[in-house]
Amino acid sequence: MKMISKIEHIYPYLPLEISDIIKKIPQCELESISEIRLRRSKRLSVNTGSKEYFVTQSGALTNNYTKGLFVKDEHIARIYQLALRNSVHSFHREIVNGYMTVDGGCRIGFCGTAVQSETNTSLIENIKDISSVNIRIAREMIGCADELYRSLISGGRTGLLIIGPPSSGKTTLIRDLTRQLGQTMTLSLIDERNEIACVCGGMPQNDVGQKTDVFSSYNRYDGIMIAVRVMSPEFIVVDEIGSRDDIEALGYALNSGVYIIASCHGAGLRDVRRKTVIRKLIKAGAFGKYAVLGTGIKCGIITEIGDLSMGEKEKSLC
Repeated sequence: MKMISKIEHIYPYLPLEISDIIKKIPQCELESISEIRLRRSKRLSVNTGSKEYFVTQSGALTNNYTKGLFVKDEHIARIYQLALRNSVHSFHREIVNGYMTVDGGCRIGFCGTAVQSETNTSLIENIKDISSVNIRIAREMIGCADELYRSLISGGRTGLLIIGPPSSGKTTLIRDLTRQLGQTMTLSLIDERNEIACVCGGMPQNDVGQKTDVFSSYNRYDGIMIAVRVMSPEFIVVDEIGSRDDIEALGYALNSGVYIIASCHGAGLRDVRRKTVIRKLIKAGAFGKYAVLGTGIKCGIITEIGDLSMGEKEKSLC
């Protein structure tokens, strides 16, 4: 298994003072950084795993916030300007959603004061007075789905449900599985939040396979329906299902002879069977197999692979 960190892709979107400091962080720590956080009038920090550290002027990581670099208003403004490429109007949807994907698949998220629609107060029309920026560093774990891929293609094609709690590695796993399947099979990837392929300027920043068609930022329902009608996929890949619309859209794909690979939140098979949408899809035969991801020290590790068509476990890895 090979991890590819793309932190170097974020440097052009940072103020020079900030990028120079980040580059001073020792290489072993630099490669483990998952997020860079800037909060207005507070201290520069980074996340490595589950811990957040402040960053000093010399690039050292510390728990003492008083030693961290002070984030100025112009730092926040400059990142926002660079991410939008000096064209606010071209990125209206990204602004409203609170994030944008940039080169390498890294994501720049921000928060501030919401400007609500005058006619519909549940809709956000814009964001002003940006107060915090969170830069998520893209990573690919090449080979993390090897065992799951072998299990999925053994004994013929079938659908797959990937189960795990938040931040358990579902998206990372589904990305690598898409890469492997997409080398030889025709896939339609419904990348609603642009987290799997990380398309930027029309080009996927992550390897999702030679025969994968990416529906970036489509809502799941429309993406699935359109994919079945116009791209003739063998597999549809979709992340974090659970809405009632998913039953209709995935049911349509299933009835059209398309195999489904999907992920959902849950602690295990028993847990997700309690959820109406997942239970109905399982009963409809949408998934022949399932996989469960661990938590804590087993985060990102497949702890169980099971056969839903037979109702029996195929393999226990825990």
